[in-house]
Amino acid sequence: METKPVKKSKKVILTVSALAVLFAVYIINGINEHTVIPDHIHSIDDKAPEERTDEDNIIILERTIQNEPDNVQAMIEVSELYIKTDDKKSAKKILEKALAIDPYNKIAGERLKQLD
Repeated sequence: METKPVKKSKKVILTVSALAVLFAVYIINGINEHTVIPDHIHSIDDKAPEERTDEDNIIILERTIQNEPDNVQAMIEVSELYIKTDDKKSAKKILEKALAIDPYNKIAGERLKQLD
């Protein structure tokens, strides 16, 4: 006994495929948009260190941490800038991350205690 293959409408297949591709692009774009600090921030990179604002230095250090996720020293430095700019929530979050990498780091531990 022969069975005939089920014919699917080309329009339905095309529509489902297009929706799947659009959804994938939407998800990937959303992830990239919220997790990547662009390397093309030349206005900051071109400034002399003494001309940079605290916000500029935060961006540079966050980019360093993005590229070197285990860089505890950069985390401590950016936490100091967060404290200086009165963003204690971000400072606490980055110090906790630093201590997760290096639980015996005295500087990170002391700074975190000061924030609590």
